[in-house]
Amino acid sequence: MSESWIVVGAGSAGCVVANRLSAQPGRRVTLVDCGPALLPGGVPAGVAGSSFFAALQEPGRMFPDLLATRATGIPATVYQRGRGIGGSSAVNAMVALPGSESLYRGWGWSDCAEAWSRVQIPAELAATSELGAVDQALLCDDRAEPLKLTRQNGKRVTSAEAYLWPVLDRPNLTVRSEAPVARICIDARRATGVVLDDGSELEADHVVVCAGAIHSPVILLRSGVDTPGIGSGLQDHPSVVFTLRLREEAHHASDGLPIASALHASVGSDVLQLLPMSHIGPARETAGLGAMMAALMTPTSRAGSVGISRSGTPVVNFALLDNAHDMQGLVSATRLALDLLRSTAFDQIVERIYIDDRGTTIEALTGESSIEAWVRTHCGDYVHATSTCAMGTVVDDDFAVAGYQNLYVCDASVFPSIPDANTHLPTTMLAERFGLRHLRDV
Repeated sequence: MSESWIVVGAGSAGCVVANRLSAQPGRRVTLVDCGPALLPGGVPAGVAGSSFFAALQEPGRMFPDLLATRATGIPATVYQRGRGIGGSSAVNAMVALPGSESLYRGWGWSDCAEAWSRVQIPAELAATSELGAVDQALLCDDRAEPLKLTRQNGKRVTSAEAYLWPVLDRPNLTVRSEAPVARICIDARRATGVVLDDGSELEADHVVVCAGAIHSPVILLRSGVDTPGIGSGLQDHPSVVFTLRLREEAHHASDGLPIASALHASVGSDVLQLLPMSHIGPARETAGLGAMMAALMTPTSRAGSVGISRSGTPVVNFALLDNAHDMQGLVSATRLALDLLRSTAFDQIVERIYIDDRGTTIEALTGESSIEAWVRTHCGDYVHATSTCAMGTVVDDDFAVAGYQNLYVCDASVFPSIPDANTHLPTTMLAERFGLRHLRDV
């Protein structure tokens, strides 16, 4: 007897889940996503290229109306989540970092080694010829290192390419793009399918929500799922950015690789990250500009939340600097960046360093109070939303939603807390854990 599964969301987790579930012939799997398709021979130029700035500009590849408040006193702006088959893996910076093994062990995840061994996302270093001047300047510091990127032979590999394309011929797997889910059908606290925005209903024995840490709780809340904790505990990596006016000889092609290196440092229990950008996109007004991002990779605040408006749209507040620890951590990351930007290596490539869009320069940061004031009013995110359906609170160790049958969540929303790394690879590993736990004969 066969059983049917619906997987909602075809990003870093959903592509893996659909692949692993459909590996069992006795399962009929339908993968649905609200955005555009990503098929062999049909990859948009921006997604196929080296720059995530170009990928984000491809039609339908992000949510233009998704607004988020980062911190108190900072106006809400667009949150650049990936959309469509491949999700954020089609538009991210391709940074391939696994995160801390000790963190996963602390959560009681004893199967991570096996899950990592199943990950099909390739990773490789950029060619030396691809490194821009900002990467090269950062690498003059002994603490910096080249980054592995989710590429193969110099080309981005999305989750769709790694996990869906090899199995598109499976007769028990259906992939539907441009099919936004309005809600999950619930009967006597058992998931029985989904209703799409157009009113059509897809029936299933099991539903796995893989729509990401913003939209998974939104779909659950719109469906009337009342498990405590849904939407609570939202986290991201708080960050600040310095804009660099590069000397002419340091200009980098706007379609080139923006990021190929990083610097990680520890201050007490905190992990700090500096990410250089050798260009910041193709727009005429950004020509000749680069950037340096400084981030706290180990935030502790859990005051962020995702809710829904009366019309069912997301209401997102990260509350990134809600506690003194995170504020001090981001100040430490800022100081680290300031020291580096004042080094000889950067002096040789940078004409001027700006700290806002009004032309204020780095010289305005004269002491501790000015740094703290700037951080508080210019804090941003890394687009690494997590933990809004946390394991141990909303879902159990098998990813099942507490209080419901045949309803699961598997994406970055189930991390008990945010990993200390860019979240694409950890989310892929997480989805492989789902596959292992649901690997059985039907």
